[in-house]
Amino acid sequence: MILALFLLLVPTACGAWQSGPQNETEPIRQQEADSHDNVSKQPGSNSDDFITVEVIVESDRDSASGFKTEINARKNPQSASYDTIELPYRETFEVSKDAFIPLPSVRLQADAADDAEWISCTILYDGEEVATHLSRGDGAQAVCEKKFRLGPG
Repeated sequence: MILALFLLLVPTACGAWQSGPQNETEPIRQQEADSHDNVSKQPGSNSDDFITVEVIVESDRDSASGFKTEINARKNPQSASYDTIELPYRETFEVSKDAFIPLPSVRLQADAADDAEWISCTILYDGEEVATHLSRGDGAQAVCEKKFRLGPG
């Protein structure tokens, strides 16, 4: 388990985590999840045994389409796909740490509403931002992906 944790932290030291531009026109993330948020958790889980993965989609409009997220976990992979979602959107998943490289990748995408100026997505691992993307203009699509990499970052 210590080795797995170390391997999850190596990309941070190598600069593998990427963050998008940050300025005052970008969305402000909610600190607390609303009561209507979707949550996929295993009953009786201990936070030390799981990685909490949170996916977030935001926009200047109140909905998005073509939402799809894939949690490529070694044990119990999970996914969600919706034609339309209400924004801001948050969904939380728990991934068991009981595997070598328990979470090889997470991918999230969503399409902006026709009249939206921007759409963004964010992926958090245990509350730490590991991927973010902001897209603007006609046909904007937010795509966030975090892949675990071995070796130098």
